[in-house]
Amino acid sequence: MTICGYPAQDLWQKEYFVKSCQEKIMQICDLSKGKKCALIIGSPITDLDRDQAIIFRNSAIFIKDGKIEKIANKKNLPNHEVFDEKRYFTDSSALSTHKLNGFSFSLMICADLWENKNLFLISQHQIDFAIAVNSSPYSIGKEQTRFEKAKKFSDKCQKPLIYLNQVGGQDSLVFDGDSFVTGQYGEKILEMKNFEEDFAVIEILDTHDVKVLEPKNYKSNFSQFSEKLHDLNLKCQKTAQNNYQACILGLRDYIYKNGFSKVLLGMSGGIDSAMVATIAVDALGSKNVALYALPSRFNSENSMVDAKKCAKNLEVELKIIEIEPLFQKMLETLPNSSALTKENMQSRIRGNILMSLSNDSGALLLSTGNKSELACGYATLYGDMCGAFNPIKDLYKSQIYQLANWRNQNIPAISIYQNINLIPQNIIDKAPTAELRENQKDSDSLPDYAILDQILYQIIEEQKSLSQIIELGFNKELVEKITNLFYKSEYKRKQAPLGAKISKMAFDLERRYPISNNYTK
Repeated sequence: MTICGYPAQDLWQKEYFVKSCQEKIMQICDLSKGKKCALIIGSPITDLDRDQAIIFRNSAIFIKDGKIEKIANKKNLPNHEVFDEKRYFTDSSALSTHKLNGFSFSLMICADLWENKNLFLISQHQIDFAIAVNSSPYSIGKEQTRFEKAKKFSDKCQKPLIYLNQVGGQDSLVFDGDSFVTGQYGEKILEMKNFEEDFAVIEILDTHDVKVLEPKNYKSNFSQFSEKLHDLNLKCQKTAQNNYQACILGLRDYIYKNGFSKVLLGMSGGIDSAMVATIAVDALGSKNVALYALPSRFNSENSMVDAKKCAKNLEVELKIIEIEPLFQKMLETLPNSSALTKENMQSRIRGNILMSLSNDSGALLLSTGNKSELACGYATLYGDMCGAFNPIKDLYKSQIYQLANWRNQNIPAISIYQNINLIPQNIIDKAPTAELRENQKDSDSLPDYAILDQILYQIIEEQKSLSQIIELGFNKELVEKITNLFYKSEYKRKQAPLGAKISKMAFDLERRYPISNNYTK
């Protein structure tokens, strides 16, 4: 889907939209005339079924010498997790082969490579190599899964494979690139950059070997360390790097692709807002990030010191707006408010102010809640949940700490900001607190995040039942409490802003549960 981006969702159901995409294909044909080149461009196309009714295809268009040589239509339409292709497209009944300069190759579209039956069909064809074009979104461990599929292809077909993947953010999805080439025996010949655009020149030889021509001596971090992938520390470092860069790219593309350039957020002196501020500066640069502290009587001086220090490290001015006068007015207006209502008042005052600043400045407000909090409903609707985008939405609290430590020691390849040691150590070390009442700690309401996140992981990612989680050795009462909090908070999650997808089960397209549902087992 090079032409329109992926996923375009219900735009694919509009005939005039698909025709616009086809017009772009013809423009590309005209531009390539006389250039002695062949192109493969992904696009939706219109087609006719046996009854001459209009249908839509997910296609790859093979252009040669300025003309459409052949069209490959996607055979396997995924309909799980974030994919919903059977809603939009009609599948092809066969795979396609193409010829170029005396070579024959198979052209597959994403899920076509993942189907075992297709590998058998391709192995029956007389081809020299294969190309797979993909819009495969990032999630933890996805790059290894893709390589395993490619290796399986080589084992079956004994031919080189050129695996190409989109790079960039599309709403909550982040496409990490990480394109590669495998040889006829499944060896990795080339791996390209991840989370940024890249190119390479290769040559397929008559012997079915692959030769990398340009850039010379190119090797990615994955290739350099492939012999040590079993080392746990390197695995953790690689995962942290990928997760962090997914947050950067997801935020950057969401802002730029939607016509904005600046963001703002509330800076509390806690780990979450410090992490979001750091990601924002990495993604957009210091000059395009505005930070505001909005303290009430419950915010400690130490928190303000930490917030100021972090802002200084990021080279962003921290502007302070006291909310205590507004909080007092609210208490006077609603004198019989409960303790919980008083806590939520402060959060909603902050949300109101930050949204107003967003209106005035044109900068988008970033939300700073993590996955652990959203899972348990430990967030205030129309308060700290206000915002257009949340780059850490799909990161558990324990992952936030891991990324903070990683970022303090490393500069991401795609980062605009080129400094380290950005998040003060005191922010990382201190006990997390919302500071909405005297001496408040997150542990007053939630178990230690190290335990909480393990339970949540079993509920969300592993989709285990209450009884199955208890059988793993977790405390029965604690599991019951967390499970109840999780299912009762579905209505909040439905109103949360978009955020970069990191896990295999984010609170977005992958996970579709009804709010009106009393099943909590």
